[in-house]
Amino acid sequence: MVHDYPAAVMLVDTASNQIVYVNDLARQLAPDVTLPIDVEDWSRAAGLQVAAGGELVDSATPLTQVAQGDPERGRQISAALRSQATEAREALWAIGMPLLDAPPPLRARSLLILMPVRFPTAVADVTDAAVVGRAHRSVLASGLALAISDPTAEDDPLIWVSRSFEELTGYTREEVVGRNCRLLQGDDTLPADVAHLRDGIAQEQTVSKTILNYRQDGSAFYNHVVISPVFDAEGRLTHRVGVLTDVTGQVLAARELEEAHAEADRARKAQAAAEEVGRFGRLLLVLSESLTATVTVEDVAATVSDVVARELGAAGGGLLLADATQTHLDFVSMDAMPQDTDAAWSRLTWNEDAPISLAARSRQGVFYRDHHALAKAHPSITEHADVPAMGATANVPLLLGRDVVGVIFLFWNEPHVLPTAQRAALQAAARYTAQAVQRATLIAERRTAAETLQNSLLTRLPEPDHLELRARYVPAATEEHVGGDWYDAITLPDGATTLVIGDVTGHDMTAAAHMGQLRGLLRAFAFDREEPPADIVNRLDRALLGLHIDGLATLVLARIEQTEDDAQAGLRRLRWTNAGHLPPVLLLADGTTRVLDTEPEMLIGLAPDSPRSNHSEALPPGSTLLLYTDGLVEHRGRSITDGVDDLRQVLTGAKDLPLEELLDRVVDELVGDSPDDDCAMLAVRAHRQDRPRPAEAGPNRSA
Repeated sequence: MVHDYPAAVMLVDTASNQIVYVNDLARQLAPDVTLPIDVEDWSRAAGLQVAAGGELVDSATPLTQVAQGDPERGRQISAALRSQATEAREALWAIGMPLLDAPPPLRARSLLILMPVRFPTAVADVTDAAVVGRAHRSVLASGLALAISDPTAEDDPLIWVSRSFEELTGYTREEVVGRNCRLLQGDDTLPADVAHLRDGIAQEQTVSKTILNYRQDGSAFYNHVVISPVFDAEGRLTHRVGVLTDVTGQVLAARELEEAHAEADRARKAQAAAEEVGRFGRLLLVLSESLTATVTVEDVAATVSDVVARELGAAGGGLLLADATQTHLDFVSMDAMPQDTDAAWSRLTWNEDAPISLAARSRQGVFYRDHHALAKAHPSITEHADVPAMGATANVPLLLGRDVVGVIFLFWNEPHVLPTAQRAALQAAARYTAQAVQRATLIAERRTAAETLQNSLLTRLPEPDHLELRARYVPAATEEHVGGDWYDAITLPDGATTLVIGDVTGHDMTAAAHMGQLRGLLRAFAFDREEPPADIVNRLDRALLGLHIDGLATLVLARIEQTEDDAQAGLRRLRWTNAGHLPPVLLLADGTTRVLDTEPEMLIGLAPDSPRSNHSEALPPGSTLLLYTDGLVEHRGRSITDGVDDLRQVLTGAKDLPLEELLDRVVDELVGDSPDDDCAMLAVRAHRQDRPRPAEAGPNRSA
């Protein structure tokens, strides 16, 4: 009901007419108040108005009366501020629900609910609960994590907890009733927080605190607890009511923000003018956060050019990187450079008479207040740069130890002397940038090495008589992601063609290396003797165990063969075994598709003695067989089953295309420009044998 829709919820002590608890949406409507607070004071703080526009506190039924359930069906109001769920002055339905059928201590409480009128079903549900089914009110209350204790008994034990309390803490009602709520405390609960709550309890006042608590399973969570006393008609304390809220996400987010600010502070203190750099802390914070998302050197350059120039008010600039021999500096990015300057400065020599080169040689920042100072220091610069178009300039080297990685260049439209704090901020930004460039370079080197290894293992396909083979390998968009997907095809001495598609677990150099070992062994076993595919895979599995080659893989090993009778009938025969891999798909000439699904069998490397089966299927003339890895059909938001169905539809629509174009269509439709995972495909088209080999199938050869 109310928990399924955005509602501001408050708990009101009807005896004192005070709000003792608000949920997050209610807090957003009156963010500056401190609980407990008088109901009408909260109404003023939230700027509540009636539908006609007057203040709610001045109306015939102010919020206090609404909280007491009058009018019973509630009334329409609006609030001055927006929340995450509502806009400012959006129509809200306010309804009060005295918890008359709740446990005795809660009977002096009332739920006050503000819900957007644009959700009429929810408003109707809540209204019905208020008017028709008062028993539903305790259900609404149980949506709050509530606990009631008895301060008149020894050690103030809990006597009742709501269902949401059980869900939040992991304790059942039977486990906590009769025990003090300190059972939620643990070794890392701060004594000062406990003392704060105890002081408020001792003074018989409403008290709140965010405190580290522990669930029944030992897991920690940050609990914002509000404890309010309940008095009888004579003013004697009879119970305490606690409302618990899990605020772990907010606390951790605030802590991460504090740590980010602390990192920016440490960077500023490292500068000669540490106290001034505080004004440019945002630059370092934004830059450090932005650089964490960069992967390539180009990403780093674009981020630095954008963030540094924007935060320091520069008109433009760019990033230059030094070559390995430190003889040249090349611009990776140039943003808003003056006319003709970008072309002239796209590459600078180390010893050139230019401020950028000087910054690299000297390993120090080079700054000029205007173009006159720049031209005086570097007379030859005016020959190939539009210097008068620039005001102040800054050139800061990127240093890793004694090595110069590159230079950040910035220019402003107006002349000015860069203050010490601004220079310090630039130098700190240069250190961040140098580390990001180093990380991006290492990522590129690792990926290049892995891709080189992987590509060296991807087979040059054979072109046996009247069989056309084509393949695709599409790497994942993530630069550090290198997979173990592979395909293979060889022509055997008996004239049969063996096909392999496989996927080694993992996405790194180890996976690529393991893939190479599997590929080599499988090639040797397939070529070694004529035997069914399942027997070859069994030999491979035993060899992996004996050779201590760790890792898991899925694969399909297939063999296309043809007897004399098959040749006379114009048919070929596919025999295959499947080791935990996705099933091949067969596209017939008329556009019909069949998934060659079989009973699932064990992955490679898991159970060498597990039984494996051979399967057989006819390959009619004009049919196309597609083997593929999961990167083709499994994506975020789409199941494998849906992915295979999509693949079949694409194949049917592309049945008349040449095989090369068919694979292009499959990649475009199912993979796109930013694949989540590596994807390998191996396609075989069985051309008619009563005609010459088609030209698009390539020359007849074996590999």
